[in-house]
Amino acid sequence: MGRYTKKAIVETFLELLKKKSLDKITIKDIVESCQINRNTFYYYYADIYELLEEVFKEVAQEILLETKEDDTFYEGYVRAASIVLNYRQAVVHIYHSKSREILQDYLERVTKGFVRRFIIQAAREYDISDNGIQYITDFYSYALVGNTLTWICDGIPPYREKILKKIAESFEVTVDEMIKDWIERGIE
Repeated sequence: MGRYTKKAIVETFLELLKKKSLDKITIKDIVESCQINRNTFYYYYADIYELLEEVFKEVAQEILLETKEDDTFYEGYVRAASIVLNYRQAVVHIYHSKSREILQDYLERVTKGFVRRFIIQAAREYDISDNGIQYITDFYSYALVGNTLTWICDGIPPYREKILKKIAESFEVTVDEMIKDWIERGIE
């Protein structure tokens, strides 16, 4: 029963986010839609912001667990952007709310996770330090997150989905050069 109730709260919350901004959703809206009482909501979550954080943490964990060893960078990027693609209006509402940092934290966590895996994979034949891997991971991650936040700010127009492919291609043609440059400069 508990797992069903918690899932109902999350699904109701996501449905409400498609219709209203985060700042306009109340616990009353959620409990009435779920047909539960307020105490049941508070049993699982302290407030709406805790619910939002948990939703993003769960989605991030699912995405990172779904990553396969033979995924391409593009497949990883699309998977990381899947919450944006699947919940366009909800993500736009969150972006324009007081809780934008929760969205940005989610994007950074997922992006760094999958980018790091590809940096390590690309660096297998090189002798690069952990600092180098971290720097290059941060470099690409912040570029991807910045691009994604701009896309969200613009209202997630469909034409920008083509940019996901272009960014993935750019990563693939530049990552070796970034690794070589780090090693040649002896940066630490």
